[in-house]
Amino acid sequence: MRFPSLNKVKPPEKESVVETKQEDVPQEEQRLVEEPQSVETVLPPKDESVRFEENSRYIVKTLTSLGLPLVLRSEQSIVLEEEPKQDIETILDENEKLKDLLQKSGKQVVEEEEHLLKVANFYHITGNSQKAVDMYDNILKRNPNKMAALNNKGVILDSDGQYDNALQYFNEALNKVPENVHVLSNKGITLYKSEKYQQALECFDAALKIDANYINALTFKAHSLYRLGKNAEALEWYNKVIRLDNNNAEALYNKACLCSLKGDEYGAVTSLEKATRLDPSWKEAAVQDKDLDRIRANPRFRNIIK
Repeated sequence: MRFPSLNKVKPPEKESVVETKQEDVPQEEQRLVEEPQSVETVLPPKDESVRFEENSRYIVKTLTSLGLPLVLRSEQSIVLEEEPKQDIETILDENEKLKDLLQKSGKQVVEEEEHLLKVANFYHITGNSQKAVDMYDNILKRNPNKMAALNNKGVILDSDGQYDNALQYFNEALNKVPENVHVLSNKGITLYKSEKYQQALECFDAALKIDANYINALTFKAHSLYRLGKNAEALEWYNKVIRLDNNNAEALYNKACLCSLKGDEYGAVTSLEKATRLDPSWKEAAVQDKDLDRIRANPRFRNIIK
């Protein structure tokens, strides 16, 4: 995916020049033309607080244009291109210095919650999750009811394998906003990873009542049904995912496994071919996956894993 490039400064258009005959210009005006006075406009330097606020607005606008949400989703993959990433990092460094100068001079620094959340999310997706957690904690000190900060900290704890702690934050977020589809799905994913599949299903069902096409909830509902041995139902939900997103390699691969288990060799191989064509990394999984044992002798399967 190509992200929109950052705002560039458009060069000024050339002004049109109208030639004036010397004899048509009065003598006094000719002297002014012949002896132009140099006038230089000097703009005063921007106050540190003004610069800080401008940088903050620019960061929010840019991260929003790059698709970074306020409310994070578990298992969400967001990749920023190197150029905008470095640009944001440079401005964040500048703002840290400006903030320090302002505080030393006794000036109050007010940071909007949206800006703080976006920056914390940026740190998380660029690999500095501890910095992100510290920022969520600071937001929650100011506003303990901030659902997005509670949810996003839960997402980071989940990604770190701290499932019990993650569930605490998701539950707190749901106490503030009981019917948030993102938080319900995130909680369900953490329960799934904790092998609490039936409880996970309840979360996914609640999320799907709010948004019947929510891909994360659909996908993990299918995963949970499979773990509970309900293969026919799981296949039905994977098919729903594929109907919404026919390039979903994960759903296609899992459909191949379920088709193989029920003896549908054609459906298994066909789904596996498409999954590995979309994402070749699934070939490695197919080599080891016992769910595909029934189709290993199929010439098409052998061709897939070459």
